[in-house]
Amino acid sequence: MGISKNEANLDVAKRENAVITLEDNYEKHYEGYDPNRPESLIGLTLMQEQFIKQSIDLASKIQVRFKDDVLRNDRGVRQGPFWVLHSALMPSILVELGFISNKDEGEYLNSEEGKNEMAKAIARAIREYKKSNSN
Repeated sequence: MGISKNEANLDVAKRENAVITLEDNYEKHYEGYDPNRPESLIGLTLMQEQFIKQSIDLASKIQVRFKDDVLRNDRGVRQGPFWVLHSALMPSILVELGFISNKDEGEYLNSEEGKNEMAKAIARAIREYKKSNSN
């Protein structure tokens, strides 16, 4: 992970952020943000950089818990300039639990056991993060 210069990650961020254009008056509401303009993505990246180290640390701890506690595939940690994270004045992450379109993952994620295991893994990682950053 790191500052996202990877074209694939930027393309994903553009697609994810493009949903705001479906809202009425999105230009005004999102202060002129245009998901298709490179300067908009650069601006989001710069705003997120303030807490990038902490965000990477938290995301990595969650990924380890998913892999070690719940035995999920390690798909790694990635960074991208997502609008939903832009104004968080704290470490911020998006967590992808899996793919419900995958039959096995979908069944697991929809089961009570799966929901509980994933939630406990996230909670444990947050406690580890808080403990390691309380010094």
